Amino acid sequence: MAAMKSGAALKLTLPANLGPRLGWESKRLWRKTGAGAATGIATLAAALLAQWHTGTLHERVAVLRQQLQTATRAAALPQAAVPTAADGLSAFYNYLPAHTSIPEQLQTLVELAAKHQVPLAKAEYKAQPEPRAGFLRYQVNLPVKAEYANVQAFMLDALQAMPTLTLDSVAFKRERIDSGAIEARVQFILLVRKAEGAK
Repeated sequence: MAAMKSGAALKLTLPANLGPRLGWESKRLWRKTGAGAATGIATLAAALLAQWHTGTLHERVAVLRQQLQTATRAAALPQAAVPTAADGLSAFYNYLPAHTSIPEQLQTLVELAAKHQVPLAKAEYKAQPEPRAGFLRYQVNLPVKAEYANVQAFMLDALQAMPTLTLDSVAFKRERIDSGAIEARVQFILLVRKAEGAK
């Protein structure tokens, strides 16, 4: 027996008249075996189909059992209370700094202004009570005179450092076009919790 060369491909050649030949062979087998063989082949095909379907059903049952176990475990866990509007309002009030911290909040503003070389010659503070709310709006007016970039940096830094501080308004004015300094009136609103017992 001759040794096969490595890398040589095995070639399978099919006869050119394969279609007519298969048709002739199937007719010959039908005549030889008859209706009994056809019934047997049909029964075998039905059995194979039933086996395939059974396997598919077993896979589906396993997936459904897994889902049922997951749902059962989830149902056994204690349910978290659904947050209500009152819970959200309470969380908001708790987030606000206490009324007693107003001097510290204003000191932070003064320190940030000094950091950005924005001199605070004077400041106006005014409480704006909210009668039906648990917080107090504290208006802070700061007239300043400094470089525009310094004023802008001061405002941004203050808003980032003090989460309950909001910028209500700002107005810029420059006396001369060639002047580097601007006059600005910065108005902040500081939100704080109402003092205990305050209405």
